[in-house]
Amino acid sequence: MAPTDFTGLAGPVLAVAAACMLLSGRWPRARRTALAVAAAVLALIPFGDLSAAAYLRGATGDLSVSSVALLVRCLLARQPLDARNDLALQIALALAALALYPLALGLGAFDPYRSGFGDPWLAGALGLVALAAWRASLTPLALGVALALSAWAIGWYESGNLWDYLIDPLVAFWAIVALLLRGVKRILRTAPL
Repeated sequence: MAPTDFTGLAGPVLAVAAACMLLSGRWPRARRTALAVAAAVLALIPFGDLSAAAYLRGATGDLSVSSVALLVRCLLARQPLDARNDLALQIALALAALALYPLALGLGAFDPYRSGFGDPWLAGALGLVALAAWRASLTPLALGVALALSAWAIGWYESGNLWDYLIDPLVAFWAIVALLLRGVKRILRTAPL
């Protein structure tokens, strides 16, 4: 198995395991972990020509380093991110998605996706974002950007585009929906009855 296939399958397996951990939220940690491990193993067992993880990979594509890092954190962390770090991650991912996807789909004349093919300005700007996030004690954001840059620099995925290491539609959807839910909760809390 090629390293790119291994990491490509790791994303869906981690997603299945994390979903099991989240859906069994009130169970004791040992039971939740056992369920997540069992689900991960079952996702790798082939039925027909491919495993469930391979079918899921075919539907979603390879998950970004950001998604994989968040899934690993979900599986290993004893407690969720604090509100400040959670909000910083959601804002950064939502802004990246809103800057990338509409323009890459032809909304304007500029296509930021093209800059992901080795533009030193993009890599440098992301390096500065990681340093600024680290300086502001936003460690998960700094670590996510640094991991994505490192994986891209060594060509970890099949894609040679830096954007594919930073963001994918699933993590973008998560960030945007989480921010929208945050806004709705704030409005409902402050609305007069």
